Amino acid sequence: MFLTVLIIVCCYDMISSLPGSPWNTGESDYYYDVLTPEETLPVITTQSQTFTVDLGDSVLLPCDVEARGEFSLTWRRAEEILWILREHSDESFVKVTSDPRVERVRTSLKLNDVQAADQNTYICEVSTQPPRTLDHSLSVRVPPSVYPAHNRSVVIIKMGSTVTLVCHASGNPMPNITWSLKGGSLPGPVDRANLTVVKARPEDNGQYKCTADNGVGQPASTTITLQVMHPPKVREEKKEVYTGVNFDATLACFVDAEPQAQVKWYRVGDIPVDPLRLIKGIDTNKRYSLQFERVQLDDFGYYTCNASNYMGNSSAVVHLSGRPKPVRYFSSTQGDKNTSYTLVWDVVSYAPILTYSIAYRNESDMEDQWVNFTVPGTTSSSIYHSKSHTFTQLDPGATYYVKVSAKNEFGESDINETFSFTTFNPAGTDSPEDYQAEGQDPNIDIQSGDIVSEVDRVSKSQGLPTPVIGDADGSEVPKRTVGNLTEVEKIQSREVPTAAGTDSPKDYQAEGEDPSINDQFRNIVSEVDGDSESQGLPTSVTGDAETSAIPRTEGEEIHLRKKAPTAESAAVQDDSSSAVTFTMTPAEKRAQMIALVTAISLSCFFL
Repeated sequence: MFLTVLIIVCCYDMISSLPGSPWNTGESDYYYDVLTPEETLPVITTQSQTFTVDLGDSVLLPCDVEARGEFSLTWRRAEEILWILREHSDESFVKVTSDPRVERVRTSLKLNDVQAADQNTYICEVSTQPPRTLDHSLSVRVPPSVYPAHNRSVVIIKMGSTVTLVCHASGNPMPNITWSLKGGSLPGPVDRANLTVVKARPEDNGQYKCTADNGVGQPASTTITLQVMHPPKVREEKKEVYTGVNFDATLACFVDAEPQAQVKWYRVGDIPVDPLRLIKGIDTNKRYSLQFERVQLDDFGYYTCNASNYMGNSSAVVHLSGRPKPVRYFSSTQGDKNTSYTLVWDVVSYAPILTYSIAYRNESDMEDQWVNFTVPGTTSSSIYHSKSHTFTQLDPGATYYVKVSAKNEFGESDINETFSFTTFNPAGTDSPEDYQAEGQDPNIDIQSGDIVSEVDRVSKSQGLPTPVIGDADGSEVPKRTVGNLTEVEKIQSREVPTAAGTDSPKDYQAEGEDPSINDQFRNIVSEVDGDSESQGLPTSVTGDAETSAIPRTEGEEIHLRKKAPTAESAAVQDDSSSAVTFTMTPAEKRAQMIALVTAISLSCFFL
């Protein structure tokens, strides 16, 4: 059996090798692969990388291959083939994808206008056995985008409910989400994309802004409007509106309600306003107004602004008034007089002011006792009325409080402010320089002081009373005090009649006066005049019978009394219509000399 099989195989080989034999195919029945040496295989020289690009940019993914030979090169995005490069000829390039953004740069892949969906792994593969590959990762930076959950941009809830506002964000990298409330602070806790409002109140109404930011491009935001339904809240613009007959006036109130309220105006007592006379209005600030074009006498009174919706109602009251507004003060809080003060004020009133009520008290009054009185009112051609009042017999350096109200035919104004003022305090002034006039030469002031001292010295040496110097308004000047001036201030000015033939000051000697006193007086005057001339200052003038007035402060004058006529001049005086006999007491004589010395000193002081 074995021999038979062997003979058949040998015969088949012989027959198949013969030309023309149907079993002779001309091909070898044996297959084999030619093995390529490792050093002759293609080598990818590029390293794997991760590329990060912004949305819309272009990117080049490199894949450099050495000794590619007849091996093909394929680019894939994950499992998706983009293009194939066969063998070594450019004509063998085959683009598989239809995406026009995909290009070939020799053996590298270029991707234009990168989109978020392009983020993936890109593979460069050479068709060796086994294949040689290079992987690149592409990351696309995408700006943030955000939108409210369920696309609900308006959320409406009832007052007292709890609600969570949600927004969703996307982008690469993942955005960070923050919340803010337009014109206010957040009412509840924030958990990234969620904002919870617990027991919502009307104050929680508003626009809530959800902002997403990842550092790529500009932050994105969306707004969710929260509306908390609640009863109306009404607030008057002014509690009292001041006006007058035949003047215009506008009453207004602000209404906050959700849903929007219906607003009506009433006179107190639920009496609707006359729609034919009055104008109603509303603006974007939820301000509802009631306008009077010409106020009539019976229009004065109280009006109600009433607002209502299905959640409830509310109202506010406004007074249309003809009484004066509160008084405004214009005086300085620091007075310039030590025992008096003038207060100036004005008031707005559409009707004449009948009276002003004034109350004042001293701050040091522990019993808080107010002095009350009234002064006549004022009539003005405009609505502004001005008035002033001078307070007297005040304490120097004291603080007083004042309240003033005005009254017209419609009522009395409110007192919204208590005014305070302080009188001048003359104490504590020790230096003559404190009283030096503005622009005055200080040397003259010093010379005046020297003369006053000299007058004082001469007065003492003559045994005469020491004079005192007063200021221009008759008040005592502490820096020039040499004695007591009160007696001088009590002297009344007297006119001395002109008499013929009286050329000597002796003619004015008072009846019963000691001639030695006049001599002493003249010595003082002469000595003062001598000092005045040495200081370059004007000398004193005692005056004759025609001009016997001795200067005094504020234009006041002190005149010498004429002495009793002698027997020789009696006849002349009898024929004269101006003949008068004067008498002078010792106290008046003493005051007369003090006044003369004072006048001389003042003329030096104010020079």
